[in-house]
Amino acid sequence: MTGTVGADRSADLAAARELMDGASKLVLTTHVQPDGDGIGSEVALAYHLRAIGKDVVILNPHPTPPRFRFLEPSPPIVPFDPAVAERALSTADALVVLDISVPNRLGKLESYVMEYRPKTLIIDHHADQGQIDGLDLRNVAAAATGELVYELLESWSVQWTPEIATALYAAIAYDTGGFRFANTRQVTHRIAADLITRGADTLLANENLFESYSVPRIKLLARVLDSFELSANGRVATAVVSVGLMTELGAVNEDVEGIVEVLRSIDGVVVATLIKEVGPSATKVSFRSSGPYNVNAFASRFGGGGHVNAAGAFLREPLDTVVERVIPAVRDEFDPTVGAAGRA
Repeated sequence: MTGTVGADRSADLAAARELMDGASKLVLTTHVQPDGDGIGSEVALAYHLRAIGKDVVILNPHPTPPRFRFLEPSPPIVPFDPAVAERALSTADALVVLDISVPNRLGKLESYVMEYRPKTLIIDHHADQGQIDGLDLRNVAAAATGELVYELLESWSVQWTPEIATALYAAIAYDTGGFRFANTRQVTHRIAADLITRGADTLLANENLFESYSVPRIKLLARVLDSFELSANGRVATAVVSVGLMTELGAVNEDVEGIVEVLRSIDGVVVATLIKEVGPSATKVSFRSSGPYNVNAFASRFGGGGHVNAAGAFLREPLDTVVERVIPAVRDEFDPTVGAAGRA
C-alpha cells in the first residue's frame, strides 16, 4: 500500500501507529553509511517501541560510525550480517525504514527486505519518489527525518525520556548543520526547544556531531583545501577524493562528511561538488548549494537526488569517468554567464 504524502497528517500518523501497534517484532533500518539523522531517528523510535513491550531489532547496512556511537542504545544497533538479516526479517511482523525511500539505499539489506516483505512503514523527508512498497509517511518540507519521528511520537502520547529527546535532537541538529542550513524552519527550532525541555543532552550531541574530528579527517580536509578548484567566476567549487588519498591518510568514509559544506562556505561559492571514489567502478558525488540553486534537480541527471540545497548521487562508474562527466556539467549548469540555469 502507498500512503498519502503530507496531505492528511493525522490519518497518516494514525495508520503508522496502527501498523506498529499491530506488530510484536519489528526491524528498524536506515540507509547505507548511516548518518546522524537516520541513526538518531531509529534509536528514538526503538526506545519508545521497546518501552511499550515490542521486540525491536535495529539492523543497518553498515556499522555505526564512531561519530554517532554516543547514540547507541541497549541492545545496540546490529551491523549487517547475512544470517542475522535473514533471521530478523524472516520473523519480523513489521519493518520501519527511516531516512530513505529508495531500495538500493538499503545496500545489502535490500535483497532480504524484498524476499521477506514484512509490512513496511517508510519515514522519510527526501524528495525522491517513494520506491519501497509500504505506508509512506513523508514530509519533504521537514528539515530531518527526526522531525517526523518527533511528530509521530507526539501523536502517540509517548513517555518522553532524555534518551529519546537526545536522539531526536541529534538527528535534527545533524541534518541542519547545527541549525545553520536553509532547511531550518521555525518549527525546527520549536521542536528542538521542546526536546531540550524534555531532557535532550545538547552538549553531548553537539560535541560528538560537530566538535570531535579524527586526525585523518583534519589531514584530508587540508589536502582537499589545497587542491580544490574554483570556476564560473569563483561561484563553483569542485574537489576530488580518491581511494589512494584515503588510504594514504588512513581516512574512513566518515572523515569525508562535512567537507563539501566547507567548500560551499568559501566566500562567493554558491555550488560545491565533492567527488569521492568508493571503489574501482563506484563513485559518490555530493552537491551543496545556497539560495535558489537547485542541486536536487541537477543530481537527478545522474540518478541521484535529495534536497534543493543538498543532494548526491552514486554512480557505478570509475572515478575518472565521473570526473569527466560531472565537473564540466556542474560548471555549465551553474556558470552565471550561461543564464538562469540551475535556479529552482
